[in-house]
Amino acid sequence: MQNEERQKVADWPKRTIQAPTPDRAGAVPHDAAAHAPQRFLRKDMTVRQVACDFPATRQVFVRYGEPPDRKPFGHLEPLDRFAARHNVPLDRLLAELSQAAGVPVDRHGPAAERVHRAFLATALALSLTLGAGWGAWLLWQIGLAGDFHSVPARYVVAHGDVQLWGFVGLFIAGVALRWLPVATATRPAHRLVAATIWACMVAGIAGGFVWELWPASFPALGITSGAALLIATGLLSGFLIRRVAARLPQPWACAVLAAGLWWVVWAGFTLWLRWTHNTPGPDSYTLHQRDGNIELAVFALAGNAVYGFGLRLLPGIVGGSVNQQRAMLAVTSHNVGLLLLLFGHITAQPAVEIVATMCLAGGAISFALAVPGFRRLKQFAERPEQGPQGLSRYIQLAISWLVAGVLLLVAGQAFAIAAEQPVAHAWRGAARHALTVGFLTTLIMGVAQRLLPIFGHTLLAWPRLVMPALLLVGSGNLLRVATELATLVTPAAYWVMPISSLLEVAALALFAANCLRTMWPRRDPLLTTGRVAPGSSVAVLLAEHPWLEDELIACGIDYLARTRSVPRELTMASMSRSHGQDPESLLRRINELLRQADRTSK
Repeated sequence: MQNEERQKVADWPKRTIQAPTPDRAGAVPHDAAAHAPQRFLRKDMTVRQVACDFPATRQVFVRYGEPPDRKPFGHLEPLDRFAARHNVPLDRLLAELSQAAGVPVDRHGPAAERVHRAFLATALALSLTLGAGWGAWLLWQIGLAGDFHSVPARYVVAHGDVQLWGFVGLFIAGVALRWLPVATATRPAHRLVAATIWACMVAGIAGGFVWELWPASFPALGITSGAALLIATGLLSGFLIRRVAARLPQPWACAVLAAGLWWVVWAGFTLWLRWTHNTPGPDSYTLHQRDGNIELAVFALAGNAVYGFGLRLLPGIVGGSVNQQRAMLAVTSHNVGLLLLLFGHITAQPAVEIVATMCLAGGAISFALAVPGFRRLKQFAERPEQGPQGLSRYIQLAISWLVAGVLLLVAGQAFAIAAEQPVAHAWRGAARHALTVGFLTTLIMGVAQRLLPIFGHTLLAWPRLVMPALLLVGSGNLLRVATELATLVTPAAYWVMPISSLLEVAALALFAANCLRTMWPRRDPLLTTGRVAPGSSVAVLLAEHPWLEDELIACGIDYLARTRSVPRELTMASMSRSHGQDPESLLRRINELLRQADRTSK
């Protein structure tokens, strides 16, 4: 499938404008997909696309005013705008086109393209408040007291569960629901299913946080919140399994399948913990229970999800191709290590645990060697649609912290066995932070800022925030890991450690602002001023003024004569530069034509 997709890109005319295409994120390129007829009609499809895919529909368009002898036939105008311009009820137009083409009308497509928004916006809100925000406050209490045990265990568990379930879990769910149907050419999740998953996850996270802080006052919340999480993961697991079953035994599909199954196991374990510790709460969790909860989140769910989605997504972000043998070795070694680690916790055998962490480390190293871009980045042409080059640095940094985190676990357990004592709390905390913030959070930040523009067919809102956020999260995580380890040597490290939380929360705030503005962008300049600007969308211009298409082609923009639909993220500046033209000159020409049209209409 990947080879076919890459061949479609290679077959494109060299001067064709490429969107930040799904092949750069694991799916079929926007315009290349038009070479195979769609099996449905949508109101956002262009007249030309429908006419090319279903020639029998041309008579319908001609009847409503489309010039029959124009070459190429049909404007790059969405069906809903065509209907409005010709005073035709949209439902009637779609019905007639559907009858002529012999395919149904897809009325749920636009909603499916927005399914990720609620999940990601909620994840950001929870992280900045009850997750990383609450964790930063706890870290300051620890720093002032100079003791990791100065705050109750239930406070730490509450912070961890919100960050893992609320930030990592919701992000994975949102991306999976939005991206996986596109990558596998399958139907999106039903809106009711997606809404149920979101509602159950939010109820499970919020209810669990309240119960963890005040278990004696709200004992029922422990069980009901755990049950809500189990329902959500059951639905998610079924969604993942159905989407990737036909792609087995590809390594990425195996990892996604494992993530879905482990997700249910983690939810079941969470429910069991909240059931059996209903009244005393997390303060009564044993060390192995707390470790098991975190490891199921970090390794079972997030690790497999990152391996699975990463093997499909990262080549599009950093360039290159995946080494399939190393990828399968990474997925296999990772899951074998995870099983051994859980077995070691249950049987309390440190020797099994160190073998398990060595398997996890082997999987991490194999993954780093399997994915492209870890050692050397491919240079892409500088275009706004491709996103800032700095996003690739997130990937390199995250994978580096993955390897460092698991190696810290191996070293800590080896020393503990040799010294015949438990792993020091500070050492465990440093390894976990390397994995949760250094690996997972950094990777989420990098991938999300690349995927969200693709999901929304737009550009990243504030590309200048990419590098500051990277520097903040990287320095904050390095300071946190270093000072946690330094507390084993000097108590003075406690005073420095809380500063890391300020850096990390600041990084998350910049990241959240960029994500939210990208998911809900400003209106196009053309719609607010009536004039085009360098950042104006070509698709919006042609939807508002389809007559300008011929003028642009006459100006030398021959891409518009070849394509069937224009990516909404393609800007006037990018299109003009790709044709060797000066953007300012072209914009002056188009704006003069718009002014003439305004005078004529008056």
